[in-house]
Amino acid sequence: MLAGHAQRVGIYKFPQLYEEQLIPSQNVKGINYLLSTEDKNNWWFHCFNDDSQFQRLWNGFDHYVPHLKASAGIISPDFSLYRDYDDELLIWNCYRNRCIAYAMQEAGMKMIPTAGFAGEHTWSWCFDGLPKNSTVAVTTNGTLSDPEARRLFVGGIDAMISTLHPHAVVVCGTSPVWLDVKYPEVRIIHIPSYSQQWAARRCV
Repeated sequence: MLAGHAQRVGIYKFPQLYEEQLIPSQNVKGINYLLSTEDKNNWWFHCFNDDSQFQRLWNGFDHYVPHLKASAGIISPDFSLYRDYDDELLIWNCYRNRCIAYAMQEAGMKMIPTAGFAGEHTWSWCFDGLPKNSTVAVTTNGTLSDPEARRLFVGGIDAMISTLHPHAVVVCGTSPVWLDVKYPEVRIIHIPSYSQQWAARRCV
């Protein structure tokens, strides 16, 4: 089991992660490049891409440990928490996010945990297991173009910061300027999403 010895917290007994105040470098790419990257020690890898790209970590975590440990650091999995998912799938995906992040910590990896959330009804439990006063990561992918998605993103960020009091927040994707203005006490780190990096390569 990925989190067999973890302390369990919250109504759904998510594994409790410990505090990480790491700051990623700007050398960051999607987890889909993990195996093909030779100089892994120069790169951080994130999981803000399609769930299929990191399902393999859930199915066969031990196989990827040497590759993950060889990297500069990992931003933990982000199995999707879409607002139209049934509650059972939301809880299951959040649980898996926490389990893999815990296994990464136990294996001695440099790891920044991901905070994911859906609608308001998830905010009372979706941050369970995440450490306070830590660096956490979020993504803006798919949250800023739709008014309802944007409203829930703003509310979810408010709930996350009031619950976790993070040391820093890593934002993958388009980062709205209001984040820096609204939370001057929180260090906001911006990293490009997979689509942004792909667009930049096409323009070269």
